[in-house]
Amino acid sequence: HVYYHSGIEGIFDIKAWVCVSDEFDDFKVSRAILDTITNSADDSRELEMVHARLKEKLPGKRFLLVLDDVWNECQSKWEEVQKALDFGAQGSKILITTRSKKGASTMRSKEHHLKQLQEDYCRQLLAEHAFRDDNSQPDPDCKEIGMKIVEKCKGLPLALKTMGSLLHRKSVSEWKSVLQSEMWELEDSDIVPALH
Repeated sequence: HVYYHSGIEGIFDIKAWVCVSDEFDDFKVSRAILDTITNSADDSRELEMVHARLKEKLPGKRFLLVLDDVWNECQSKWEEVQKALDFGAQGSKILITTRSKKGASTMRSKEHHLKQLQEDYCRQLLAEHAFRDDNSQPDPDCKEIGMKIVEKCKGLPLALKTMGSLLHRKSVSEWKSVLQSEMWELEDSDIVPALH
C-alpha cells in the first residue's frame, strides 16, 4: 500500500522493490538494488563496481527502497549494502519487511509490528484461493478441515494463499492429508510450515 500509494507520487525520484529472502549476500542485494533502479541487468562482478554505479545514480535523488522479506541478522553485511545508499538525497527512505525481530534491530529500523489477520478474514482468504472459479458449493468436510488448516497458518496471508491454491480442486482425502502432514510440526526452520 505504501509503495503504490498516490500520496507518495512525486515525492521520490526513484522507487525500487527488492525481494531479499533467505540469504543476505551483500553483493547480490546491492546488485539487485542497482538492477531495479536502472531497470536493467548489471554485469558487475565486484561489490565495489556495483557501489560505484549506485553512487553515480543516487546523488541528489530521493529514493524509496523496499527490501522485502529480509532475514539478515549480520550488521556488517547490512552496513556494506548501506554504504552506497548513503549517497541518496535527504528524505530518502528504506522500508524493510521482516519476521525477524533481531533482523529489524540489526538494520537499525524503527519497528512497526503488524498483527495477525483476524480469523474471519483468514477463512475468507483461504476459501478465496481454494474455491476460486467453482460454481458449486464447497464440500462441508473441506470447509471443516479448512478451518483447522486456517488455525495452523497462524494468520499469515502468504501461508493462507499458498494453502488455498494448493488445495484448489483437491479431494476431501487430499485436504485431510494436508491437515495431518508432519510438516506442520517443523520448528527448526526459517520457512513457515505451510510453505513447506
